[in-house]
Amino acid sequence: MTDRLLVFANEEVQKLLNEEFVAVAGDDWYNRRRKDATGKFFWKVASQGPRDPKGTQQGHYVLTAQGKLLGYNNNRGPEKRIEMMKEALKKWGELSEAEKKGEVQEKGESDRDFSPEFPEGAQIVKVFTRSLEEREGRLQKLEKGKVGNQAAVDHLWLKKSEVEKLGKLIADGGGEIPEWLGLRIAKFYLRDNTRGEPRDWKKEEIKEWALAVDGKGKVKGGFLIDSADGGLGYEGEISGELAIQAGVLTKFDLLVLGKHWGEGRYTQGSRPGKTPQGQVFRLVDGKLARDRIPPQGIRWAPGYWKPE
Repeated sequence: MTDRLLVFANEEVQKLLNEEFVAVAGDDWYNRRRKDATGKFFWKVASQGPRDPKGTQQGHYVLTAQGKLLGYNNNRGPEKRIEMMKEALKKWGELSEAEKKGEVQEKGESDRDFSPEFPEGAQIVKVFTRSLEEREGRLQKLEKGKVGNQAAVDHLWLKKSEVEKLGKLIADGGGEIPEWLGLRIAKFYLRDNTRGEPRDWKKEEIKEWALAVDGKGKVKGGFLIDSADGGLGYEGEISGELAIQAGVLTKFDLLVLGKHWGEGRYTQGSRPGKTPQGQVFRLVDGKLARDRIPPQGIRWAPGYWKPE
């Protein structure tokens, strides 16, 4: 993940992307499994690359609208990326005008197993995670240059029916946040994703959990999550406020502060011991494309909507 940040923070990479390319981002995990037009096009391009077709096809591709691969690179620093991009531009310049053009094809029916659908009437809460440290007597983001000093971003989806249930809970004077929402937050969002892709928590690893809302929408709670061997965990407190009018969220503000420890297979490089971490949950209207990116935890949709 660090080398990706170095690549896209590079000024020459940014200049080339803005002036010479049309940038498109996609999730390899979904695209290589899809059995629809999008999946077929993805494999048309990926099969021209160097990766084993039995595994991940992750990487950065330069391609024509017809699906001809002009360049490929995967996380090897800005110098190699720039070299690949310039070589791809050279190949582009050697193509005929017909090869540069591409017809817009019908998308057809999406493979619903691997293209998460945003439920009608649902709402989006953006979730930011930061590794923190104490400086000058208060918690602050890590100093520039430290691994994990950037905020990680995810999205929490809430169905219209779920929001209505929360609204009724508040209107009735409050109480414990329903288990389906508590588990969804705990399993998929109280994680350290600042250096890579973390694993989901298992239900039995959630040792302590309390999250309640009162009749005015004030939220308060605490938690302890710990792996069986004690090598990976997170403990802290949650506070915030919800507001729901006519069955629609108008506010979903949560602040999580605690201590995280350990690392996973794809989140190497954690700081030693229990170190400060925080999450901020904030409602967004979903008008921006980046806010409509599906939640990381929804790869198995039934387990996301009804976590166990």
